[in-house]
Amino acid sequence: MQNTHFMSAFSSAVNETVAVLTGILEDSAIPDILAAATDAVIQAYRKDHKVLTCGNGGSAADAQHIAAELSGKFFFDRQPLFAEALHVNTSYMTAVANDYSYNDVFARLVRAQGRPGDVLLALSTSGSSPNVVKALEEARRRKMITVGFTGQRPNNMEDLCDYLVAVPSMVTPRIQEAHITLGHVMCEMIENRLFSVDAPAIFLDRDGVINEKKPEGDYVTSVSEFSILPGVFEAIKLFNDSGYLVVVITNQQCIGKGMVSPDTVGAIHEHMKSEVRRHGGSIDTVYMCPHTAAENCSCRKPAPGLIEMAVRDYRRKGVSIDMTRSYMIGDSEKDIIAGEKAGLHTVRITTDGKGDTAPTAAGILEAAHRVIYDDMRTRKAM
Repeated sequence: MQNTHFMSAFSSAVNETVAVLTGILEDSAIPDILAAATDAVIQAYRKDHKVLTCGNGGSAADAQHIAAELSGKFFFDRQPLFAEALHVNTSYMTAVANDYSYNDVFARLVRAQGRPGDVLLALSTSGSSPNVVKALEEARRRKMITVGFTGQRPNNMEDLCDYLVAVPSMVTPRIQEAHITLGHVMCEMIENRLFSVDAPAIFLDRDGVINEKKPEGDYVTSVSEFSILPGVFEAIKLFNDSGYLVVVITNQQCIGKGMVSPDTVGAIHEHMKSEVRRHGGSIDTVYMCPHTAAENCSCRKPAPGLIEMAVRDYRRKGVSIDMTRSYMIGDSEKDIIAGEKAGLHTVRITTDGKGDTAPTAAGILEAAHRVIYDDMRTRKAM
């Protein structure tokens, strides 16, 4: 019986959270407002301003959490940013609450620390916390940028915030869960745009581009069957020397069909990377879809899921892939479609010179020369 009650509460809470996050995804205004607020914070940091945060209870914890992500790090090592939660000095908080009023605890610190162009990030699930509202009023007087995280509109914060991120819920814990999710998105993008290094990437299909392709329905199932095509080593080294990341994107439904184990495919990829290294080049990463076509997953080409995964992973390492200079090189229409969906330039490897819409090349080395030439010509024209 006790387990039944727990599972009921568990399912209710999780479903409620999912519903709130789904509502945020379906409300185009929320990401637009969050993006604008994030950009305002980035511009403030670029002008050597700071971020102050405030909230009560769970929102105080969220305010401190966000400040810590900014002043410490989020995903990768970088310079610290000035961000401070206004409630962390307990001597100050108890003295002002005792000598003045708890309603004044944040406003007085905003008056002391806030300067024009600084940011106040204020969190209140109800939007009516008096000390948060007074802090926003003081921030407005001091010509600070005001960003609010709150619950369902309308509420008292609405007219005091330059950017108000209003979660479509009236349930306090669900609002707080959404706040920290949205705060994490903001912190990730601030870190990425202020500190990441831009780099172009070459996304390579494997079979038919790097190694000899088996007949339709047959698969490479061992290292001994992996035969590297002519020009691969030279092409990859050329990409490396020209400053491109080299990322292999491959469908391997032989795993999903039970014909070969993931470990075996992993060993094949280690062999591939080792051979490239032995000839002076480097494959940075390999992304693989193990699903069958019937599973209709988001990572199997022609879906762009593996490319999107690589872009996300590199962003979290402090590398922003420059999609305007990046290419997908493959031998099938699926490769080209995946690349186009992801916003990449594309080159198709083909022996007969025929392609649908993508430029073609007879092999990876010819494709490499085409990419390098096109990139140099484009950059000279800019």
